[in-house]
Amino acid sequence: ASKSLVGKARARPDLVRKVLGKLQHDGLAATYRAVTSKLAEPVPAGYASAGRVMDSRSPGCSAGTLVACAGAGYASHAEEIVVPRNLVVPVPDGLPVEQAAFGTLGAIALQGVRILKPELGEIVAVVGLGLLGLLSVQILRAAGCRVLGTDMSAERAALAERFGAEAAWTHDREDLPQRFLDVTNGYGVDAVLVTASSPDNGPMVLAGDISRDRGRVVVVGSVKTEFDRNLYYNKELEVRLSRSYGPGRYDPRFEERGQVYPRGYVRFTETENLRCFLDLVAEGKVDVASLITHRFPIAEALRAYETLLSGKGQPLGIVLTYPNTSAAPVVELAARRSRPHASGKLRVSFVGAGAFARSVLLPSLNGLVDFRLVATSRGFTADAVHKRWGFDFVANSAEEILEDPETDVVVIATRHGSHAELVAKALDAGKHVFCEKPLAIDGPGLDRVEKALAKNDGLLQVGHNRRFAPFAQRARAVRDDSHQPSMLQMRINAGAIPAEHWTVDRAEGGGRMIGEGCHFVDLARYLIGSSISGVEVTGLSGDRGASPDDNYVTTLTFGDGSLATIMYTAMGDPRLAKEHVELFAGGSVAVIEDFSRFKIFRGGKVTSQRTLAKNKGHKEQIESFLHAIRSGGPLAVPVEELIEVGRATLAQPLALRVAARVRSADFRTVVDEEPVVEGVRD
Repeated sequence: ASKSLVGKARARPDLVRKVLGKLQHDGLAATYRAVTSKLAEPVPAGYASAGRVMDSRSPGCSAGTLVACAGAGYASHAEEIVVPRNLVVPVPDGLPVEQAAFGTLGAIALQGVRILKPELGEIVAVVGLGLLGLLSVQILRAAGCRVLGTDMSAERAALAERFGAEAAWTHDREDLPQRFLDVTNGYGVDAVLVTASSPDNGPMVLAGDISRDRGRVVVVGSVKTEFDRNLYYNKELEVRLSRSYGPGRYDPRFEERGQVYPRGYVRFTETENLRCFLDLVAEGKVDVASLITHRFPIAEALRAYETLLSGKGQPLGIVLTYPNTSAAPVVELAARRSRPHASGKLRVSFVGAGAFARSVLLPSLNGLVDFRLVATSRGFTADAVHKRWGFDFVANSAEEILEDPETDVVVIATRHGSHAELVAKALDAGKHVFCEKPLAIDGPGLDRVEKALAKNDGLLQVGHNRRFAPFAQRARAVRDDSHQPSMLQMRINAGAIPAEHWTVDRAEGGGRMIGEGCHFVDLARYLIGSSISGVEVTGLSGDRGASPDDNYVTTLTFGDGSLATIMYTAMGDPRLAKEHVELFAGGSVAVIEDFSRFKIFRGGKVTSQRTLAKNKGHKEQIESFLHAIRSGGPLAVPVEELIEVGRATLAQPLALRVAARVRSADFRTVVDEEPVVEGVRD
């Protein structure tokens, strides 16, 4: 947290490359908005805590149970937290709560030891005797190992010996490697556990020097993993990295959705590591009480962090304590919900405020409307958005926003899987609605929206912004000049995303064919200007990692005889333009390149235009929507067209699966009978 921007850039060159790539593709303004939005995003402090359960939906963890919690963004330094069930374990009877709060750190140390695979009687060196190192010393002793250690601090070296290390030395000894060799009769240690935090590769150099032939080196701490190849090669050393608390870490299916791994295949998940460590502490095999050097009440948290950063008083384990809030009065804010409203502007509330909302929607709406309420799945993000953009209040839930009589427009900016239900509820509540794309990820969801539209007067706009881009409208004019069927070709160089990204998940994101592909189905519908009569999809085949969900060609047929193809791929090079559109109509050709370059080929002449920044029509779309609300006039995109595009989008995965053309007359039937969000990617 204390690093400068230059320091952060040096530490994460991979992120610097991403920023440079975005700068090349999206231009300075869009990149600046995205980066500043990301930097302004709050990060909750802490990832290790313990306390009593206030409410629970998990069996075996009822209200009043004392538990230890893990996970950044969950087990934060806060009075009240919400934690998924696989990141919580009950505290053994009699174990003090402040000792249970060390559970996460203990799980990290324990996972490092598990990766090391120590055997009884082996000699293990621990390089770095901070919290993780001192916990590792004790775990290794409990596992029957002889332990040696080294650290910059003589006090910590002495503490390691108190915890059972045979010997521990400071780094400044010139004969340090020889000390390890002397204890091992010149052979070297069987294994090295690197728990140091260092900006250089010194710990890795030392690990190689003191290891025996065919020894093992496991890295737990944050160090440069550069080492002398000859040394490591000649000894044939095995080098491994330990990842956080154990299996399940960074897997949203395990951490967020509560799925479990088969015990016969994964015995010690991060949950079991947390449980096992607490048992070691409760049994007296690991002493964490002696690691606590400072205690601060939460009201003095700033002083605690200052102590940690300054190093004054040689802080090691710092515990934050909280007052007993079980009897704290509930403050009712309903009386403060009303504020004078004299601007005459529409009052807009947000349900969800992710990266796109913060970098695009909020800046586009700013100054055009008054921001009313904001609710997110995590309160700290809502509070940051509230302060940054001047919302009246932070809401506790989406329902509170829908019931707010002073909200005119609701913006749905949540993850894709919740869009349809929230849109329908907002329409039923009498609100106008702007929904990020896609409108729905399955047929029943789209049906629900269609029914809500039929019985309510609220206006609905979906974030299919490209049709509002100035270059798209110029291309449409070329089409309108022609009285013949047209041909449209799109090439989308989308780039790869991690397989575990939420947009790929069937239930949460709908997959890229729906979540992102809807943009291009809508753009095709707009540019052709005729209803979609059929959908056919061919996907990439093979089992070498490329998925047909983001490597496919969609062919759309239209009522007027026009034809459009959308080639969407994640296999390209980012230096190639991301979006290339060619519209052939009546002897003319309109070409859009990344919404920053435009050409018209007509009568043997070429007319070109270029802009400094991409304009994909975000602001124009929002202005059009607000104008329709204020004037009571029709929307730029008729409701029937929104639903048509939604059903054609949902027909794509089915068309891919059955390898046949799906006619528009069958859109509703096939989507309802066979959910399109299943079976595209396991």
